[in-house]
Amino acid sequence: MSWDAYITSNLMAPLDAAGSTLTSAAILGLQGSVWSQSDKFPQFTTEEFDKMLAAMSDASITSVFISGAKYMKVSSDESVLRCRKDKSGFIARKTNTAIIMGFYDDPPVSGQVCNRVVEALGDYLENQGY
Repeated sequence: MSWDAYITSNLMAPLDAAGSTLTSAAILGLQGSVWSQSDKFPQFTTEEFDKMLAAMSDASITSVFISGAKYMKVSSDESVLRCRKDKSGFIARKTNTAIIMGFYDDPPVSGQVCNRVVEALGDYLENQGY
């Protein structure tokens, strides 16, 4: 399966009968290179990407910027970062070789649903050696 297919078939697939989807999603390399992304995925600087990765394991980082927009860190561990801005946010899941990111707007998609979608693909890719 191509990386684009993971975006369309997994991350951006309809999540309910109304056809609600994540706002945008991407699969990135650990240095920030884009392997595949959906339409509307925000562009970010190297500094923003590096700080986002650092926020996963650094408890002193309480917010990150993506495309200049400030997101407050809700929770994190060594492989997952959950951030929110008003009623929108993103989940980033780090695997051995990639970062899976999904953005949401609540409603129609909650942070919990976005988390489930992003982490499921991250778990799958990690189990496949990525």
